[in-house]
Amino acid sequence: MNLNKKVFIGFLFFIIIPLFVLGTAVYTVSQQLIEKKYGDLTEVTLQAISRNIYYMFKEANYFSDFWMVKDSIQGIYRTIDEVRPNEEAPSSYDLNTFDTLLRGSILTYSPIQSVVIYNNAGKSFSAGRTSGNALPWKTLSSSMAFEQIKELNGSPMWIGPSEYKELGTSRGEFYQARMVKDFWTMDNLGYMLLKFKFNELDQIFKSFNTNEDSSKRYLLVNKSGLIFYDNKQHLEGANVLQLLQGKLDLQQSNRSFQANFQNERSLVSLYHLNLNQMGVQDWSVVSITSWKYVAGEIETIMKLVAGITFVCLFFALVYNLVFVRRIVQLILRMLYSMKKVERGDLTTRMEESGKDETTALARGFNSLVERVEDLLEEVKRQQDRKNKAELMLLQAQIKPHFLFNTLESINVLAIQNQGKKVSQMVYRLGNLLRIGMENREEISLKQELDHLKSYLEIQEFRFEDQFHYEIESDPEILDYSILKLTLQPLVENALQHGFEPIDYMGVISIKVLDEGERIGLYVSDNGIGISHEKLAKFHYKTELETPFHEILDANVNEERRGLGVSNVADRIRIQYGQHYGIFICSMEGHGTTMKIVIPKTKGASL
Repeated sequence: MNLNKKVFIGFLFFIIIPLFVLGTAVYTVSQQLIEKKYGDLTEVTLQAISRNIYYMFKEANYFSDFWMVKDSIQGIYRTIDEVRPNEEAPSSYDLNTFDTLLRGSILTYSPIQSVVIYNNAGKSFSAGRTSGNALPWKTLSSSMAFEQIKELNGSPMWIGPSEYKELGTSRGEFYQARMVKDFWTMDNLGYMLLKFKFNELDQIFKSFNTNEDSSKRYLLVNKSGLIFYDNKQHLEGANVLQLLQGKLDLQQSNRSFQANFQNERSLVSLYHLNLNQMGVQDWSVVSITSWKYVAGEIETIMKLVAGITFVCLFFALVYNLVFVRRIVQLILRMLYSMKKVERGDLTTRMEESGKDETTALARGFNSLVERVEDLLEEVKRQQDRKNKAELMLLQAQIKPHFLFNTLESINVLAIQNQGKKVSQMVYRLGNLLRIGMENREEISLKQELDHLKSYLEIQEFRFEDQFHYEIESDPEILDYSILKLTLQPLVENALQHGFEPIDYMGVISIKVLDEGERIGLYVSDNGIGISHEKLAKFHYKTELETPFHEILDANVNEERRGLGVSNVADRIRIQYGQHYGIFICSMEGHGTTMKIVIPKTKGASL
């Protein structure tokens, strides 16, 4: 994975994702905190509403309880069976008297709209503020609420609007139904049905809305979820469990939660009135508030903060892509350039653009490479001077050695009074010295072979009838250059150490072959060969710093055998590099073959 990807992934995992997670966590926690705080506040509000409703029903119960035990109301129950319309009553009560009594007692309480009195036989008498038919006894007695009325045995039972369809109440109308007992005997006298219209209920809920367009909604529901009061008057008669399907459970304790209500995110609060002792059977208040109203400015601020955060992240990403990426790209380009320099390309340069520190860094890199290039050139020049000095030393070692051997041969011939051969040898020696003393390190292969031929002819005078030689070469490569005095030391080594002990005709074969980009020179003899132990001493040294005293410190015979070969190998290696040199193949008793490998080059003077 390259540096660009690493920086981007690091920016993503250590900046963007943590900020996103932090923002999400803060938003979630703030939502929960707002929900809890506002839920607590709503619960306090609902407690206050519950107290007001409690006092409202308590006052209504107190009024009905007060008049229910009065002799005038008790007397109506005792005489209602004896009263006949348009006939003289057998007692002091008649219909007009009943109406007057009810209007002067129960109907003096303004929330009561009508009163219906039923005796045990089902006979009823009603009075009200407006004209209308009283609820028939048959309807009441067949209602599902009737059994509960009897079970309460005189305690009041409150019935909300539309809670029992058969009772036919309209909006805001509540029934109080109860069994009436004889004050002295506690016998059942009958039943009383009071219709209330609590205008106060609207005032109670309105007092907790600070404005007319408030997003708060209060619902008064029974235990089955029926809505019989809605402060906004839109949902009365509906079922809150269906409107909040799966979210609201009226069996649970007071709580607040978030839910979608009529396609709007809202905070829903449930509060049980606990007014069963007042005759209110398992009624609850459900508060529904738009979440926009709950969160208010906090939600707006959080959205603004979230927007600012995303804008900051966007600019951070742009900064990462533009500025950080530019620096990373500079590092990568520098790394690429360093690899090119490492491979030896010292012409590599980095582009210098801009006026910041990155430009200074690129300029410093270029200056460093230029300095390294200058130092390497200086080292190369010093190495060339060192190589030339070593070449001169090696040539100085070869020339005296060859001259000594040749003069020794001429001396032998002179002692033998072979003047003609001495003359020929001196002529050949002159040709050899002419080439050897030239101030050139390299000569053509043709000159090297002529030099070798002169040397071999000199040696034939010395070793007459002991060996013969043959030279084969490709005419097309004779113009290529070679270090002078390359072949002669190898042939000399064969004559001095390969043929001296043998009792058969020696053969020296020299071949010059074209091997593609290289030239191979083979020097072979059929002499005694070289043992494995001695052959190991001619192992090709790969280090240019191999000291010559390690070779010169050997005994004289070994020095004479190995000096020429080692010098030739060192000269070729210094001149052409480590990929070129001498390879020796020999088997004791079967002769030796030496191969010289040089590149195809031509000197300037050739």
